Amino acid sequence: MATATTRDFLGVTRSHEGRWELPIRTQILGGRSGSLFGGAGLAAGVVALEDATDRPVVWAMCQFLSTVGPPATLDVRAELPAIGGSVTQGRVQAYLGEREIFTAIGSAGSRRELLSGSWHERPSVPPPLECELVVRRGETASIHQHIEARMAKGMFGFVGTGTPTNDGANHLWIRMPGVRHDAAALAIMADYLASAVGNAFGRLAHCSSLDNTIRFARPITPDDADGWVLCENRIDFVGNGFANGTSLM
Repeated sequence: MATATTRDFLGVTRSHEGRWELPIRTQILGGRSGSLFGGAGLAAGVVALEDATDRPVVWAMCQFLSTVGPPATLDVRAELPAIGGSVTQGRVQAYLGEREIFTAIGSAGSRRELLSGSWHERPSVPPPLECELVVRRGETASIHQHIEARMAKGMFGFVGTGTPTNDGANHLWIRMPGVRHDAAALAIMADYLASAVGNAFGRLAHCSSLDNTIRFARPITPDDADGWVLCENRIDFVGNGFANGTSLM
């Protein structure tokens, strides 16, 4: 049973009312380049928004304005410009000194459920342990050492594990061993969508994020805390040096 929350993993601590610190002491929160991994930034925004509102996040979007690497400590500030009976709208900004690193906005809350449903068919793939393990050789310590990924379909475009498909999609089983799979953890995993860019072209491709958005069909419960998450990643288009895609988890 995973005991650490994503807040613990990120090291987010409250410093003042409406403010938190996000320490980047090592490359543990960084990607291949060593700078803050986009999913970790969005996850920190989710942690701050849920902490500030005491409500589950419904959706959150993060715009990455500047890169930052260790050693650094970000000053994370939350504002709640609209507090309703069931939903609170919030804004989270992270600074290194006077330099803004990322801005996240989102909504937290819940409403009485009158209708619910899902009309997307989950893909049929082999179970995780029957899928090829993604191994990232020769990299310095990074957030990727804390995420286990296995290829269910397609190629992992960062390192070439798997076989490329011609439909712009790859399917990944992902988990964070020892970390509870809360909403913030899913925000980290969702950033592996970028691995589908290389799959779409049948070659290695590394990307940096301009923005990430995540939406939750329902609040994450303790029953979701362990196990594997299937990420169905699809690249919609690539052009002008930018890629756009969607991940269903």
